[in-house]
Amino acid sequence: MIRMDRNSNKPSIYIITSCIMYGCVGVLLEGINGMDTGSILFYRFFFGLIGIIMFIIATRRYNDLYLSKKKPSMVLRGILNIICLFSYFLSMKYAGVSIAVMLLYTSPVYVTLASPLLFKERISTQSMIALLFSVVGILMLIDPSNISSVGAADNYPLGIFFGIIAGISNASSSLMIDNLKEDYSGLSLLFWSTLMGMLILSPYAVRVSGQVLLENIWMLLQMGLVLSTVASLIYLNGAVNMKAQTTSVLALLEPVSSIFFGYMILNDPLFGNTIKGCGLILIGAFMISMGEMNFFGSRIQPRLKLRRNLYASSWRGFPRFQFGNFRKY
Repeated sequence: MIRMDRNSNKPSIYIITSCIMYGCVGVLLEGINGMDTGSILFYRFFFGLIGIIMFIIATRRYNDLYLSKKKPSMVLRGILNIICLFSYFLSMKYAGVSIAVMLLYTSPVYVTLASPLLFKERISTQSMIALLFSVVGILMLIDPSNISSVGAADNYPLGIFFGIIAGISNASSSLMIDNLKEDYSGLSLLFWSTLMGMLILSPYAVRVSGQVLLENIWMLLQMGLVLSTVASLIYLNGAVNMKAQTTSVLALLEPVSSIFFGYMILNDPLFGNTIKGCGLILIGAFMISMGEMNFFGSRIQPRLKLRRNLYASSWRGFPRFQFGNFRKY
């Protein structure tokens, strides 16, 4: 991986580019027809794994394929990753892109709630305020008045449910990374989570006819090669050369771009409460990720700060914000 000066603009460009690419997932999902969620995820993992293997061969990073320690934790994280993606895609299907992506971004809420119970760590004033913002934002998102039509009324609560499950499983996966980061690189976590996802979902491969697969092959290739491989590696290249807090702020472009693409391309409706709720969740995520900036006169404890920086989007196979804490890249 190329090392760059942290004062260079290139890492920022990499992060911004990858997050905009991630924001297209809802558009790509909408373009796939005749396939259920399990089949879509299988082929995303399948094509993504091909891209990752090609990258490993090109860079000769064969050591990243070796499973040395904590194998049960690696398997559990892979399962949580599948649950998160499955729930996230179903949430987009039933509640829309904007609702799904913001419920996924409630991960820091659950990490904040779990830290005192699991790690006996104190929650700072800033984290409590951020938690309050996020909870109010969630309540605004699940407001029944956001349902735009009678036809959507039956599925909207289901979309909210799957979105909350996606956020909880995402947070759980992030906490698992805290147990794995000293022994495995980001590339290793990306490879093994993708491989496990493909193997576990392999029964869904035969549920798609050859004709349907060919009709959707272009969208599936984009989801696998572009999002799972190219976007992930671009993100990784930027994250290792940038301060974690700067990365966390730039990463908030993903939900923003997801909502933008959903509104502009998919005609996803945006209600007043939806916009306000999304804004509050983004503020809460920002406050948690920037915890050490001492907004309210007290600093987050070091271990707690580390867990905050691990929270987001581990469903891609690696934690969003703390590549520098890995054994290697």
